[in-house]
Amino acid sequence: MQEKEIKVILDKYKNGTATAEEKALLESWYLVHQEPEPYEFKIEERAKDLDTVLTNLDNAYYKNKRTKFWPRIGTAAAVIGLAIGIYFYTSPHPEGNGATKDLYANDIAPGKNTATLSLAGGKAITLSDAHTGVIIDASQIKYNDGSLVKSASGAHNEMTVTTPRGGTYQITLPDGTKVWLNAASSLTYHMPLKERGGVRKVELSGEAYFEVFRNKLQPFVVNSKKMELTVLGTHFNVNAYNDETNIKATLLEGSVRVTSSGRNIPPVTLKPNQQAVVKESGIDCILVDAEDAIAWKNSLFAFDNEPLESILRKVARWYDVQVVYADDQVAKQRFSGSVSRFSNVSSLLEKLENTGPVKFEIKNKTITAKKIIK
Repeated sequence: MQEKEIKVILDKYKNGTATAEEKALLESWYLVHQEPEPYEFKIEERAKDLDTVLTNLDNAYYKNKRTKFWPRIGTAAAVIGLAIGIYFYTSPHPEGNGATKDLYANDIAPGKNTATLSLAGGKAITLSDAHTGVIIDASQIKYNDGSLVKSASGAHNEMTVTTPRGGTYQITLPDGTKVWLNAASSLTYHMPLKERGGVRKVELSGEAYFEVFRNKLQPFVVNSKKMELTVLGTHFNVNAYNDETNIKATLLEGSVRVTSSGRNIPPVTLKPNQQAVVKESGIDCILVDAEDAIAWKNSLFAFDNEPLESILRKVARWYDVQVVYADDQVAKQRFSGSVSRFSNVSSLLEKLENTGPVKFEIKNKTITAKKIIK
């Protein structure tokens, strides 16, 4: 990229006219600047430009949060570090060019829209990966573009939508509630959902984001791995994977009543930007940025001082890979930042490598994480 082009894109960022491709180019340029010519701007001016660009990136991508894998230092310091340490980013990989080539040679594509719809009679329908979701009502099941999946004919008094590892799908229930299923998850609901005075009830395994259609006469109940949530109409995220230590419910708007199933633990009522963490000892209610919890739904991996082992569990589900640690300590390394979920896995792994003492190898759909001793 020529410096004249960089200036043009910087200006477009400032006035809000940059395209998605230009944003991606600019992010790549900041991470790995391979121009042989010296910077045209003085370092103070570059810091000012970078701050403006980061602000625009935040607004466009991720609600006022720093979304790149920068060390936790100030903007000006980050620019100075970039200028002084440019050799680090443009010189060969610390393990040699062969290691980097191997990473790309065995690269893994991201997940996609795919799911299976299982009906009460045992019939299973593989949902099209050309669509992003299904709409279910009393008479038919159709894709969200209106094309027919199946006529109802009374066959879906109970129905389960399941996503595999590497899959995601959206479901619109008969009452108008919308559900986004993350990878390796399943949602079961029981008809009818519109019965006056009844309870709208679903069962969840894995992770899902809910936008519940409001009905004060019909509470909406989510049962999920020792946790029960009751709402009237609200937006929230539930993370209840079997391989996660704790169950989490995060509220974006409205209110949610959280109960620990089968145990004599007082329930809690969440307010927006609160998260309920259900543990063996009880329910902790903590203040969070709720946007972090639904980054996956917005096509991002987002981490805030998160251990590598937690990050790579998410990576394993989405890219359908296995993860191996050559050193137990590397799993405890913490990272902050975000990256698109629709990039190949090497994009995420490279950014982790550039910001921490860790190296990755990919072979036969297995990612090995190693600690780099400096």
